[in-house]
Amino acid sequence: MDSENTIGISPNLECITGAVACQCELGREKLLTAPPYNRSTVDEDASSRLQTAPCARDLEQYKCPVSHILVNFKSPLSPNDVFNKVFPSNTPIKQVKRKLAKLLSVSNNNLVLAKNRNVLKETSLVSELKTDALGNLSIDVFTKNSEQFSLSSIPKESYVHELIHTMMPKKKTMPFIAIKFRIRNQNRVFTRSYHSILKVHEVKKNLAGVFSIDPENLVLLRQERPLNDRMALLDLDYDKYGIVEVELLTKNNDNLNLERLYKEMPFSDVMTVAVPLGSTIKYINVEIFSKPMKKPFLGGYRNVYTGVIYHHAYTQTPQKPEKVLPENKTCRDTQTAETREKIYDTNYSRATQMNCVHAYIPNVSDRIIVPQPYETYEQMIARLNHNHYASIIQRAFRHHQFRQKVKKWLNECMERIKRMEEEKRLEREAMERRLRKDLVTKTFPKTREDFDQLYAMVDRWKHAEIARISQLHSKGPKIAEFTLLLDKEVELLRCIESYRVKVREDSRKTKEKKFLEEISKPVAWYGRDGKLITMDTVEIQKARKLKELYNSFIRNDVDVKERIELLVNMKFAVQEFRHPLAEEIITLLDRECDLLVRRCNDYQLEFLRLRIAASVFQLIKTSGLNSDVTKCKDIRDYRKMENCRLYFCEMCHQVKLNTEFPLNAKMSGFLVCTSCSWKDVSERLWIDMTPYKFILRAVQRDERRRKCWGSLAFVLQEKDIFFIAEKLWHSHSAISECSDMTELRLCRWHVNEDWSPWNCFLVTVQEMKAHLKLEHPESVYDEELVQKVQNKHKLAKANFEQLVTVNKRLTESGAWPSVRAPAIARVDAVDRI
Repeated sequence: MDSENTIGISPNLECITGAVACQCELGREKLLTAPPYNRSTVDEDASSRLQTAPCARDLEQYKCPVSHILVNFKSPLSPNDVFNKVFPSNTPIKQVKRKLAKLLSVSNNNLVLAKNRNVLKETSLVSELKTDALGNLSIDVFTKNSEQFSLSSIPKESYVHELIHTMMPKKKTMPFIAIKFRIRNQNRVFTRSYHSILKVHEVKKNLAGVFSIDPENLVLLRQERPLNDRMALLDLDYDKYGIVEVELLTKNNDNLNLERLYKEMPFSDVMTVAVPLGSTIKYINVEIFSKPMKKPFLGGYRNVYTGVIYHHAYTQTPQKPEKVLPENKTCRDTQTAETREKIYDTNYSRATQMNCVHAYIPNVSDRIIVPQPYETYEQMIARLNHNHYASIIQRAFRHHQFRQKVKKWLNECMERIKRMEEEKRLEREAMERRLRKDLVTKTFPKTREDFDQLYAMVDRWKHAEIARISQLHSKGPKIAEFTLLLDKEVELLRCIESYRVKVREDSRKTKEKKFLEEISKPVAWYGRDGKLITMDTVEIQKARKLKELYNSFIRNDVDVKERIELLVNMKFAVQEFRHPLAEEIITLLDRECDLLVRRCNDYQLEFLRLRIAASVFQLIKTSGLNSDVTKCKDIRDYRKMENCRLYFCEMCHQVKLNTEFPLNAKMSGFLVCTSCSWKDVSERLWIDMTPYKFILRAVQRDERRRKCWGSLAFVLQEKDIFFIAEKLWHSHSAISECSDMTELRLCRWHVNEDWSPWNCFLVTVQEMKAHLKLEHPESVYDEELVQKVQNKHKLAKANFEQLVTVNKRLTESGAWPSVRAPAIARVDAVDRI
């Protein structure tokens, strides 16, 4: 190849002649990854360099400024063992030696570097050494103690990464770094400037002082990674303007009070502005300060009644500062006017002479008008054609009206569908709540109605099993099945009864606890200043002491020694009372102490402790010992019995209030109280009153929605609804013969009249919704169904004859408002639901 041809690009033609290698930025990357180049002849130089170093030159080309030098490390003992590495030209030999020793895992003092059999000085630089024709530097590597080493075993990645790191441009060091704090849970941003040598924990401490919180509670995130407390701000990945964005949050997700930040210093932020400069775009860092303006005093006034002082202020753009200072307003220069002359010229020329018949001067804005042929009125009407365009407008307007009506109908239809879906959803949720409540009631019964429901379930199961067993043909299996059925029934009843006893015991303990809290409560009233005043009398203190002794006595988690000490203290406390019951309690306490000394266990002392607890509670309830509290309670009970009607129970032979007797519309008098009627299994039927109670509440809810407060639905009880649904309508829908009590409802037969047993109709929920839309049901249903409903109504009047008579008498006398709910805001009962 001709020696005058140039291979590569030389950035500087004034370099020294005679070099054939280049270390410019274009060829350095490929030069580092190229295999070692061995020069054979000058003629073959160009062809070989094309495949290895693209930026190599001929000998006649000029040399570029060298910033890095390729050093070839060779081992004279192993000629094929070669390692290449690039060092900056100003690197001392000491540092090169230390780097090579680290790569070879050899001691630094044991390594020797030589060139042309001369040991290199550690203080000399790489650029001071003489390179070969290609600009490369060859150094021989020895060890003092002939330690074995291999230059080819050095991994390539260990020096390529360092090479790329040395060639990358250094980040510009910033004295101050602006940090944008973005609060995650509050979606707010604020900016603060810190010195670059500060640590992250110092920034946290500064922010903790601003927001008055614990610095350990703050967390700084950078790209969803928490920053290390010992990290310096200089190590953050900030941009060339010294701005870095960090997320700020607290460990317990508390909100930061940014008002403290604004009071401490003016709010500032940093944004980057892109400014186009020709074909390039320059980014400028702009810092924004929002300093609050100090409003001037503009006067004010004071309220003579309250003494509050009000100041005048403006809330719009502040007034502009005066251009002339107040001390310069009275000078001579200010009062002397200055006149200036200025000549104005028009934008374009115009004619200024008078226009006449001999001279016509046209203008650009002139408009030439040419007369048209004469047009009559009929021709004008035919040309305008108003009727045609009027018909088009009317047709478009009618089309618009029709679209509006269709849109209105569509909205009404969608609203109705939405309302129907909402009603279905509410009904479904109500049914789910009802079933859930029913399940909870059956699982955890508390009241007598709940246990009636359980007994009714057992009774239904028993009858179903009896019907199944009765279908068997053999007599022997029948007897065996009936025996097993009896055993199962007895076991179920035993479990229910044991649970009922447990519930009753828990209820009794709750009542006792409530009673003890009531009698030990101090007397309280409000004084003249509205503060609550409490007073403890001697009786209340004595009652509180007895309550504490009783609560300590019924505890079962004390050992024998503490129990004996408790019994002795209780004995001394009971000795203060002069009552026969106190002497009996002392005797029982001595007996328990003797048994505890003889090491009797808790199971053997269970009944004795129950007897003592009952005696102590009876002693507390004795009004002679605690007259100040229990006497008031007795007086309240006495007044309650005095003001109410009392009746005699034929079963327990006690006089009780009328509220303690079962009520229904068919009873003729108060004979047996609620407790006795529930205990008498022979007289009581196991009936689940839950669905009938739900039907009664639905009827009352319907009457209340119709504002019929004088309806008989508010007088009847669950047993009356059971009689109407079971005995009169036989628990079947009058239309579809549905027997599911959860789906049946008692609605009005005549919608315009109040609900009553002789104006009701047993149907399902869907049938009730359709029936309530009928004003005259006799004209819709067939004659057979109408006759059936009328017969049911006659039977209802015959069975509720007493209610009919009372209703007629109280209605004619006008005494119903004092018996039932007052008929206020009564309207016609034809309102649609």
